[in-house]
Amino acid sequence: MLNINYVPFFLFLQLYVTCDEHKHVFDYIIVGSGPAGSVIANRISKLLSLKVLMLEAGELPPLMSQVPLYPLNLARTSVDWNFTTIPSRTIAQGLKNRQNRIIAGKALGGSTALNFNLFVRGNKRDYDNWARHGAIGWDWKSVFPYFLKLEDNRDYHIVRNGYHGVGGNVVIQTPPFHSPITEGYLKAAIEIGYGNGDFNAEPQAVFQPEQGTIDRRGCWGALQAYINPVRGRRNLWILTSAFVHKILIQNKYAYGVKFEHRGQTYEAYAKHEVIISAGVFNSPKLLMLSGIGPKRTLEKFDIPIVADLPVGRNLQEQPSTSGMTFAAKSYTYSTERITVLDYNKFLVNGTGPLTSLGGIDTIGFVNSKYNDDPGWPDIEMLWFSLSAASDNGAVLRHAANLKEEVWKKMFEPFISIDTIACFPYPTRPKSRGFVTIRSSDPHDDPLIDLKFYSNPYDLKIIVEGLKYCLKMASTEAMRKFGVYPLPVSVPGCEHYKRFTDEYLACVATTLPFTVYHYCGSCKMGSVADPTTVVDPTLKVKGVEGLRVADASIIPFVVTGHLNIPTYMIGEKAADMILSDLLHKHKHEHK
Repeated sequence: MLNINYVPFFLFLQLYVTCDEHKHVFDYIIVGSGPAGSVIANRISKLLSLKVLMLEAGELPPLMSQVPLYPLNLARTSVDWNFTTIPSRTIAQGLKNRQNRIIAGKALGGSTALNFNLFVRGNKRDYDNWARHGAIGWDWKSVFPYFLKLEDNRDYHIVRNGYHGVGGNVVIQTPPFHSPITEGYLKAAIEIGYGNGDFNAEPQAVFQPEQGTIDRRGCWGALQAYINPVRGRRNLWILTSAFVHKILIQNKYAYGVKFEHRGQTYEAYAKHEVIISAGVFNSPKLLMLSGIGPKRTLEKFDIPIVADLPVGRNLQEQPSTSGMTFAAKSYTYSTERITVLDYNKFLVNGTGPLTSLGGIDTIGFVNSKYNDDPGWPDIEMLWFSLSAASDNGAVLRHAANLKEEVWKKMFEPFISIDTIACFPYPTRPKSRGFVTIRSSDPHDDPLIDLKFYSNPYDLKIIVEGLKYCLKMASTEAMRKFGVYPLPVSVPGCEHYKRFTDEYLACVATTLPFTVYHYCGSCKMGSVADPTTVVDPTLKVKGVEGLRVADASIIPFVVTGHLNIPTYMIGEKAADMILSDLLHKHKHEHK
């Protein structure tokens, strides 16, 4: 029998569904419960005549996922896929095995269970650029209504500017607590020529205390926003611990999926569509295991070819570095600073330092000397009121995958003082990586190569970003908080004069850091474009009944973060799915 967990709430109801033909056929099957899959499940199951199955490889996330300050505490646990990049031959000398850790959620709610919950949706030019390159219908004018639809912004002084929505599923607000040095970050920005404002409005080249997807009870991810509200729908089945092996395809038509659940293998069938929302790494992996991908890769593993498409190419990420750290005289989110009283404040009132979004107190956008459009900033800056020294080496150094000798030299000597960190990165990097399969075994992790700085332009931009960090740190506003660079060079960069362009380039390449903005591995665009995998309606080219809807379809990474854009993709995809269903229904009843 097919054992289905109905899990829109914290008690798992066991439903036993027999495998009679009419029982295990659904109208739609959704693979993945992240910020796109959860939206689609919520929206299309409103039609109670539809039977919808959502399969999630993970389980319900632990309560720790509700604490905004500690998103990375769940990295390297069962809530994380625990992927790593392949060892670099050219950079990452300061990382263990020259590899970056990939943080990707394996839980109900997907990566929203362990991300920083930041609300930075990008620049309108990003989406207009998508449309210019063949993603028709994804221009700013077309996607903006979906951003408004999903948003429930609780900061009313910001809502008044006309760029925000209220009443949507995703609660957004500014955390109630910020370190006092936040004043220094904001005043420093003014000193270097950048104002304070709302970078989700216009102009974008401003600084502000971060907003995020939280409410007074803690983090507000896809589970809270879209899954929990539909717990009463009897036409929606959500199965956890359901690891999908492949998409079932016959005569270039996707008719179901094969999946594993608690040691048993099952098949489920879709009358209308299979929707893949498994994420930037698992969506292309699943397509390739099912015969959709580069011909040479499929032939290498004797996988029958369904469609020869550039699946896994165009992988993008915005590279940063963990090497720009400062001492400060201010409250920071160090382990010694957090007390039992702070936990009580959070649990009882939803206040205090545990409400900080991963220790980030200020975000800003600036322009490098290479940018010819000041309205479309090419550098984003994150100011953390903590560093890899702040937790005595418990979590953050492992998330950055620092070599032991690097941590001992750069951070361990400073665990007893307050430290802050600046993480700049190019918003529109030109380097492109790839994700591919390791074998035909679905249990093998994908091979991932981010190819940071394979285009030298990106290195030029991050060097300019690091200069902005130093420039802000040297302002009068920051000096009032006793800010100064830690007196130690990055190991391997000692032969360069500190803070020269050559030294900063060495810092960036020796200690590369991923900010978890992965996208692009199932590129969306024109059907005629040989670099695309899905068309503007997110349908896989050359295969009927199959769509991809998650951050993997993003053709160009946005000038921002990907949590909110991926919710938007889910909202727009749901409308397209329902529109196709209505069209099909009208056609059948003519």
